Formats: sequence, structure tokens, C-alpha cells
Amino acid sequence: MRKGKLLATLLTVLAIAILVKLGFWQLDRANEKEQLFADYANRSTPTLSLNTHRAPATAIPRFAEVSVQGELLENYLLLDNQIMDGQPGYHVIGLLEANLADARQHIIMINMGWVPWGETRQQRPELQLPAGKVTINGYFYEPNISKIWGMGDTLVESDQWPVRVQQLDADAIRAATQLPIQPYVVLLSESAELGWPRQWQPQVMKPTKHRAYAFQWFSLAIACLLVFWFASRSKKIKTEE
Repeated sequence: MRKGKLLATLLTVLAIAILVKLGFWQLDRANEKEQLFADYANRSTPTLSLNTHRAPATAIPRFAEVSVQGELLENYLLLDNQIMDGQPGYHVIGLLEANLADARQHIIMINMGWVPWGETRQQRPELQLPAGKVTINGYFYEPNISKIWGMGDTLVESDQWPVRVQQLDADAIRAATQLPIQPYVVLLSESAELGWPRQWQPQVMKPTKHRAYAFQWFSLAIACLLVFWFASRSKKIKTEE
């Protein structure tokens, strides 16, 4: 009986810890989404030139209007699991070779818009990117890299080009491709003639919904604790009788 009670206690504590952790994770996601919407609403002008910055990631706010000159590589990335009008597809991530103020060449990821999946998952879209020197106008963006329980490192399918990725994790992509990928993205302006259909206003779960999920997880944790308490109390009363 003692072993059974100890096991039940450990399982209950574990379940409550997991539920509480999920609740706080949802609250963190709500705060991230609030900041995302605020950054988009307060995006800055005038246009800033990335070519004149040494370290744009530390100097330019998210969604600021930027421009950058360089040449797009023939190869590109496909950001997986992107939805448009209810249809699954990819975001095409061009790789722009550009010189910044430090006089070194960098590869800047350019989100050029959405394309649908191929007929099969094995068939990756073959696209033609502009050749020669181009000027990219758009919005500065630093991707949030989420870590999901039970998942390993960011998945980068670099067995062939175009490379398919699950997140725009610059470190993982740099390691897989051996290219000097920078830790930020330029979202190609919706008015640019280049690229494919795109809409950059955040299309993500609202903070209120994340908080509602957090409330559910915390409620389940409390319910789990109450069930264990009542069950233990009931056994104690029976033992005394």
C-alpha cells in the first residue's frame, strides 16, 4: 500500500508540474505575440540601408523598413508548413549575398513569398530567382526560434537544393549549408514586383487565446491536485473506520 501511495503521489506531482509548465509556456507565448503585434503596429520609417550597418541585428527594430543591395544566389531555402488561403505550402527564402559596413560578404535571408507544395513531398518547387544585382526593399525581421518538447534540433533537410527547413534558425542553416547566414530576415515588400504572394501582417494566434489555454492548463493542474487530495482523504477515513 505504501508503495502504491508513493507511486500515486509521484505521478500526481509529475502531472501537476507538466500542466503548470504548459500554462506558463502559454503565458510566455502570449507575451511574445503581444510584442509581435506591437512591433508591427509601430514599424518605423524612413527606410534604413542594411549595407551601411555593421551589425543590423543589434541596431534595427523588428518590422523597420529597410533596403539592401546584393545578388541572389541561384539556390534558395523553403520554409515548410506555411498556410495561405487554407492551402499548405512554403515560403521561398532567397539568399542574398551582400556587403555590409564591415566590408565582409554576408548571406541575408529574403522571404520572397508563398508557393504551394508540389504534387508530393519529395518534389520540391523549382523556381527561378532574379539574376544579377538587385535592390530589396522590405521589413526587417528576427525569427522567433521555438523549442518544442520532445523535438530535437531544428530540422534542416540539406540533402538537396532547395534546402527545406522547419524554422529560420540561422545557426542550424549555417552549419548545414556552410554559408555565412545572418540571424535575421528581410520580408520582401508586398508592393515589390519580385517574388510570390505574401502578406506580412501577423497571422498568428492572438494573445488572448494563449491566455485562455494557459487558464485551462492551470485549471487542470488544480483539478488534478483536488482529485488526489479527495482520494487520499477518502482512503484515510476508510482506514480509520
